[in-house]
Amino acid sequence: MRAFLIAFLCVAAFAAAPSAAQDTPQSLRDEAFEAAQWAMVSDAADALAQLSARFAQGDGDVAPLADKREDLLARRASLERRMEETYAQSGAEADQRRAALRTEHETVLKDLTSVEGEIERRFPDYAELTSPKALPVKEVQALLAPNEGMILILSNPEAAYVWGVSKTKVTWARAEDLNEKALAETVATLRVGLSRKVPSRAGGFVKPGASASKFDGAAAHLVYDRLIRPVEGAFEGVDTLIAVPTGPLNSLPLAALVTRAPTADAPAKAGDFLIDRYAVAVLPSVSSLKALRCQLAREGTPRSSACPAGSAGRRQAAIGGERLTLAGFGAPTIGSAASAGGTERSAGDMTVRGLADPEALRKLSYLPGSLAELEALKARSPKSLIKVGDAATETAVRATYRDQLARADNVIFSTHGLVAGTAFTADGNGAVAEPGLVLTPPKSASAADDGFLSASEAAQLRLSADFVVLSACNTAAPDGRPGAEGLSGLARAFFYAGARSVLVSHWEVSDAATSALMVSAFDAARDRSVGGRAKAMRKAMLEVRADPKHADPYFWAPFALVGEPAV
Repeated sequence: MRAFLIAFLCVAAFAAAPSAAQDTPQSLRDEAFEAAQWAMVSDAADALAQLSARFAQGDGDVAPLADKREDLLARRASLERRMEETYAQSGAEADQRRAALRTEHETVLKDLTSVEGEIERRFPDYAELTSPKALPVKEVQALLAPNEGMILILSNPEAAYVWGVSKTKVTWARAEDLNEKALAETVATLRVGLSRKVPSRAGGFVKPGASASKFDGAAAHLVYDRLIRPVEGAFEGVDTLIAVPTGPLNSLPLAALVTRAPTADAPAKAGDFLIDRYAVAVLPSVSSLKALRCQLAREGTPRSSACPAGSAGRRQAAIGGERLTLAGFGAPTIGSAASAGGTERSAGDMTVRGLADPEALRKLSYLPGSLAELEALKARSPKSLIKVGDAATETAVRATYRDQLARADNVIFSTHGLVAGTAFTADGNGAVAEPGLVLTPPKSASAADDGFLSASEAAQLRLSADFVVLSACNTAAPDGRPGAEGLSGLARAFFYAGARSVLVSHWEVSDAATSALMVSAFDAARDRSVGGRAKAMRKAMLEVRADPKHADPYFWAPFALVGEPAV
């Protein structure tokens, strides 16, 4: 229904054929902008809204109602899954079970409506955060800084729709030749060249020979030419681009798009990429901009006039004590110097009875670049907590240094990242294993420490960090659920834990290039003249790319900044 509404509004506007006397192409454009947001709701956006609401509770009066609402939402989801399972069954017993579940589901919906109604009456700001609404174009413009532009890209079966919004301008475009299927195929082509991996017959990916993987500049230009160039008229004077992508684009860093059509004689080179024009940040939803700039704004930070009064400044007050410049964990004790190098494995490969297998983790390759990276950052951060090797354990993160981690302005995990996968039990049944980060494995696994910080465990951390860096492989990967968004794994977890921005990777990363990238990014982020985290990442990417050994986007483009781009 939403896809149909968006298509209808877009066709009417582009044809300049208003559906009613009061409608204009501009009003239909703005209405379609809001309809597109409803169609793009993702888990990452939901988590950010929940996080904002948690910090906006203030004196906590709303907490009992909030807890009750979350319990009812969980019950509703569980009942809907169970009802769905019964539709594959037949017979009187299945009919009775389905009817009982439906009755229980109706009761839960009634209770949920009652609780949300009470929240709406007593705590209207909290209600807005936990049930985020699409933002009108004018409100987005009020939230944007003069140097910022937002690009919203909705991929549908019939076409891709794009909106370009800046402080003073709005443009939009429709790309029929990059519908959902075509865009997925184009992104898949780009991913092969960018990640230097190709699909294997057995599933997953394998590294091909150097000649088999080459960055496809023509495909990168096609995406730019169809989706970004048509709306760039809105970005005059803009140097920071805030992207809200959907579908296949969630697995592609926009920084690597090519702005000049390459040829055999003139392939893409420095100066031809989107990162040469803009610093780039990604948001899981348009409404996330309001959540980050109003409910999660730092105390004392100037806020937009679009923010409601009294909605910021509570985040730091909730976590007392002296703050740290940086907290970092990584370079775990695994592998050996002889096994140094990248690897890509799934969490399912290393899971036994719901826990990570320490022996399997110990066989992962050694990461000398992680140690050098963390040591270099420690030398640059006088107030820091850095734990490496035997000290970089799950117990250290979740228990021993939990309070210090909560007071860190910046957090980095430099280690292996495992993508979601399927873990099989002895009876052959499979269950999704979460994505996560590898830490130094214990002698034996336990629920408290199995050497693997999973997404759900990361979500339970208590953070107040502006910047969380996941300096690992594939940390933007989905969490394994069917239809999960690309940013719904570890990024979602760290948003929920308290991060205002998360740096995630889209493919296996080069150890040496990543170490240089992280050191440069942190140095730039501390320099107030640079102008924020997105610009710090841009500066770092350009510096790493300047090294001829790292000129290929494989080296400088794997990371994407998700969240607040500014200081």
